[in-house]
Amino acid sequence: YTQKAVVGGHKVYLRTGEYEDGHIGEIFIDMHKEGAAFRSLMNNFAIAISIGLQYGVPLEEYVDAFTFTRFEPSGMVEGNEVIKMATSVLDYIFRELAVSYLDRTDLAHVDPQDMLPDSMGKGAKEGTREQDNSAPGIEAMRRIASTGYVRNNLYVWNNVTQEGQQAAAVANNTATATAAASSSPLTGSGTAEAVAVSAVIHQEAEVSHDRVHEARLKGYEGDACGECGNFTLVRNGTCLKCVTCGATSGCS
Repeated sequence: YTQKAVVGGHKVYLRTGEYEDGHIGEIFIDMHKEGAAFRSLMNNFAIAISIGLQYGVPLEEYVDAFTFTRFEPSGMVEGNEVIKMATSVLDYIFRELAVSYLDRTDLAHVDPQDMLPDSMGKGAKEGTREQDNSAPGIEAMRRIASTGYVRNNLYVWNNVTQEGQQAAAVANNTATATAAASSSPLTGSGTAEAVAVSAVIHQEAEVSHDRVHEARLKGYEGDACGECGNFTLVRNGTCLKCVTCGATSGCS
């Protein structure tokens, strides 16, 4: 993912590359309108960190080594929802990586959970971050989206996942009751066939919903192409264009 922020009045672009399992494998650092020497130094520093990560150096070691380093530019941080001050560009970068990839909320100035509209204190447990990371919706999102993106949207999707689980529980109870009724000797084969057809339709609807959800997370419109059937339509003026086959639809 790419994170843009302003540290002490200087724009910093941090981009990360990840392995398939979501672990960070490389970083790219770019400074906006900086001298050639400083920009080159930051680029080469990012290359050195990336090589270390790819050779097995834990991210925790870099975080402990480079947080709280002090040099200019430093000061107020704009554009980041949880980091508000940094003593240097490196301090900001490794705070951001620690929050996104290591769940180090102790290095953040604002706990992401505190930004929720219904946030409340936890008493003796204040300062600990409890999340249901095993929720199927979150795990599915982790497989197709960057860890940093998930960090920014985790609580929203977690709430949606909980609502979806409640709806799924109701649907399962209804299906169980219907199946029990269909197995009764008083019902005919027509009821059993109707239940089977209903279950197939429900399963197909769930698969279609998952594909639409995944397409929108990847930046597509979420509609299926009328030519090839792929969910890879993007907005092209007043039309929708399929990235896969090039067909257009919805033109006025």
